[in-house]
Amino acid sequence: MKGVEKITADHRRRNVFIYARQSTMAQVLLHRTSTERQFGLTQLAMKLGWSEEQVKLVAGDLGCSGKFSENRDGFQHLAAEVSLGRVGAVFSLEASRLARSSADWSRLIEIAGLTRTLLVDQDSVYDPCDPNDRLVLGLKGTMAEFELVWLRQRMDGGRWHLAHKGEYRVRPPVGYVWEDHQLVKDPDEEIRRAVELLFERYRVASSCGDILRYFAERNILFPSRFGARVEWRRLHPQRAAEALRNPIYAGAYAFGRTRTETFLDEGLRRCRVRKRPMEEWPILIHDAHPAYISWEEYLSNQKRLSDSGAVHKNSTTRGSPRKGAALLQGILLCGRCSHRILTRYTGTRGRYPQYHCQRLCESGVYNKCLSVSCRQVDEPVVELVMQTLTREHLDAATRVVTLIEQEDAAVEQQWKLRLERARYEATRAQRQYDACEPENRVVARTLETRWNEKLTELERLEQEHEQMRRKRRIELTDLDRQRILALAEDIPKLWRADTTTDRDRKALLRLLIEDVSVQAIDIPRPVLRIQVLWHTQAVTELEVDRPGRGGPHRPIPWRIVSTTTPRLDENVTT
Repeated sequence: MKGVEKITADHRRRNVFIYARQSTMAQVLLHRTSTERQFGLTQLAMKLGWSEEQVKLVAGDLGCSGKFSENRDGFQHLAAEVSLGRVGAVFSLEASRLARSSADWSRLIEIAGLTRTLLVDQDSVYDPCDPNDRLVLGLKGTMAEFELVWLRQRMDGGRWHLAHKGEYRVRPPVGYVWEDHQLVKDPDEEIRRAVELLFERYRVASSCGDILRYFAERNILFPSRFGARVEWRRLHPQRAAEALRNPIYAGAYAFGRTRTETFLDEGLRRCRVRKRPMEEWPILIHDAHPAYISWEEYLSNQKRLSDSGAVHKNSTTRGSPRKGAALLQGILLCGRCSHRILTRYTGTRGRYPQYHCQRLCESGVYNKCLSVSCRQVDEPVVELVMQTLTREHLDAATRVVTLIEQEDAAVEQQWKLRLERARYEATRAQRQYDACEPENRVVARTLETRWNEKLTELERLEQEHEQMRRKRRIELTDLDRQRILALAEDIPKLWRADTTTDRDRKALLRLLIEDVSVQAIDIPRPVLRIQVLWHTQAVTELEVDRPGRGGPHRPIPWRIVSTTTPRLDENVTT
């Protein structure tokens, strides 16, 4: 070994530290040769003149990355002992074992030079007080740091090469599995139907909460796949939102949807994951695998999800329909400042809802934009919608019977698949019990207990299915169909029904209306000018007289000023 003459009697009087480190626990378990070589430096230290009692093994950082000194208790203890002058030499297999950061490496060399501590690897002994050794140590530390960069570049290059071809294996969401370097739909029909039912329900639901209530009321579970193991659980809000936001379900292979950022928090280095907007995704391959929904439906779902956020003072989204008597909540715009109008409730228990906007006051203009009772705006708009929904416009509404029957058939099919799986598991447990030798009572008792558990679970599911059928009454009778058709023809009756909540009324309005703009005008007379933008891009303008402050049952005078319908050759977004 080179540089043995640099070891003096003063160095041998002090302790010697053997520093051992592996980057991950997988390396500790699988790459045991490296750990053994690092532990073998103990014998080298004793050959160089230190006694066995003086050799201290620092192995607390096995499984820790050397990129940073944080969370490396062994390295921090070593640096503290070196700074106190208690260490004669520090042994490590190579510079990369001590640190993968030039800052940590340089700090260690500086402290070792001040306390005349030697640094020893498997090839040579280095004295940080010697300029030549200090230069060599600095180069070794730099190379150890950049070794990680080279390794990462090679790994990232291979990863991105596969990703550009759509072959890099990301963890597939539930409903997909990898097969021959390609994503395919899960062969389990029950899993596929659960995913399809989620997207089918969101087509008619107003928010993710509706999906959760739909699954909970019908006791439908949602799968989670862990390799070959599948667990069925209650649908969680986060699971539903993740499925709706994942482009894989639209047949698109997307890579690089997130980025990792490093920042300092109270002096500590931390990392966070940020989601990138769709236009910044580096790789997006359409029609890469079978899809559950179309790409157009996926984009529509993203718009609905972004609009379902809570509406606050600086919000630009509509928000999802919520409780409350303000029927135009989220879709009402101010005619002066063009911002969304907020809703506030006054009086006992919020009996008097109001639309309120004061953006001009905040901007330095001392006149508020608008403050009006919700009734002054809601009632004219609702009457306009009721007049629009005449018998001629309700031809499509009679399809509600077919939609209900299709939904009920989907729920019944999901229950049949669930019962089929439970019967299979019970039959499989029975076969395992029958195949066991009767003399082997230890195994036979265990298999018999498992068989009884499967039979009990099957009986419980059959009872739940029967209770659900009686409660929901899946099959529609002829009288049910006639009532639904009659109700579809009488929208005002449906609107005023006690079973129709304010949240349902808001959802119905949003099916027809995209936005409503309102502005208070005082000349030539005090009126509210309301513009209703339908989803067909037609615009209907109303005028509502403002003087009256009558009771809650007093009709509000209003009239249609104009109706503008876009030409067919215009590009209309619906």
